Amino acid sequence: MGTPLTGVRVIEVAEYGFVPSCGAVLADWGADVIKVERPSGDPLRAHAKAGLTAGTPDFDVVIEQFNRNKRGIAIDLTSDAGHALLERLLVDADVFLTSYLPSTRKKLRIDTDDVFAINPNLVYARGSGQGQRGPDADTGGFDSVSFWSRGGVGHMLSPPGGPLVMQRAAQGDGPSGMFLAGGIAAALFERAQTGRAVVVDVSLLAGAVWTLSPDIVASSVLGADPPKMDPSRPQMGPMIGSYLTADDRWLMLSMLDGVKYWDQACRALTLDDWVGHPEYNTPDQRPRVTETIATRPIDEWVARLRAEGCIFSKMATPLEVLDDVQVTTLDYVPRHPTHATGRLASNPVQFDDEPVVMTRGAPDVGEHTREILGELGLAGDEIDALVTDGVIATP
Repeated sequence: MGTPLTGVRVIEVAEYGFVPSCGAVLADWGADVIKVERPSGDPLRAHAKAGLTAGTPDFDVVIEQFNRNKRGIAIDLTSDAGHALLERLLVDADVFLTSYLPSTRKKLRIDTDDVFAINPNLVYARGSGQGQRGPDADTGGFDSVSFWSRGGVGHMLSPPGGPLVMQRAAQGDGPSGMFLAGGIAAALFERAQTGRAVVVDVSLLAGAVWTLSPDIVASSVLGADPPKMDPSRPQMGPMIGSYLTADDRWLMLSMLDGVKYWDQACRALTLDDWVGHPEYNTPDQRPRVTETIATRPIDEWVARLRAEGCIFSKMATPLEVLDDVQVTTLDYVPRHPTHATGRLASNPVQFDDEPVVMTRGAPDVGEHTREILGELGLAGDEIDALVTDGVIATP
């Protein structure tokens, strides 16, 4: 059973990356996710055109990644007729998913009281930058601001003295969307047990706090920021950490159990005179390991370490990740259903050893407007009139 949410209908009124990525996870799990866009489209669609994310002329990376497996309808929710259409969609829905701020939700009449008045048994899920309470609840936030910067992640990952390390596109959006999807799944379980409507909240700031929890918890005890990782002053033994190889690639060793892995790691690294001498597992022995690893290329070290059963990895490039035997075997990046070369990263959860199936790419703006309104019982001439009036949009 690779699609446990089959039969669940989700109405997504959300934009950009974070909350739509949650909708993509729910769609991966089998839910019928209907993406409701403004007639002009999700503003995220403009990002690839502006060069803010990697992409190709015929493949919008972030739109496809965060909106695959959904159907799309375009409605002007500021109009009474458009709001009436949304109400009809909500009547039989199981989940309402939104990224809009409290003031916008109130203006569009899609806040909790509004939606529960239409369907009192919904799971109402909200994603935000800073959460639903407090002085900044109605302040916008993206992952670069709320997750990476305000949540402390960027500070702790930037080396002492700089340079500043910037996050990759949507680096906080995808994980936080996964957190929200997990909350929705739990809320659906509670609703099934009690029949009670549930409100679910996840913020990018909360996602960062969870992600950085070892450092944040340590700060609460120390009363100061924990030290950053400084490769020039290692505090661990030589079988833990990163090393530069002869071909300028990085090799990461992670033999945390120094006793168990010591001899085999020494053999793999051609340190035969260290075999049987775990007393050398001290930080001051790192220079010899550094010099040794710098004498051979990455692929040679990979082969030797693998043969000895060590715990390690090279610092893989995105192309290498795509070709990783584990990634391909488990279908972690399945092929796009229509694009010749495009692949989409699966959400990380698999059920019953079944990989996620990409049944459709991201919808165009309003691609399924006619189909979805037809399911609500609207006739063709009614739909045409709504198009003429600008209430809805079709491709």
